[in-house]
Amino acid sequence: MTAGLAVQATVGRDTLPIGPWTGLGVLAGWAVAALLGGGPVLRLRDA
Repeated sequence: MTAGLAVQATVGRDTLPIGPWTGLGVLAGWAVAALLGGGPVLRLRDA
């Protein structure tokens, strides 16, 4: 189960590989990395 789906799980949370809050942290980390990586590229290529 991916981090995004771990956040949405409502039943069987004891069997998840990561908890919902940890999954939310992983998801937020990926979002921040995408924004930090894409911001300079957009700034350089924007006409």
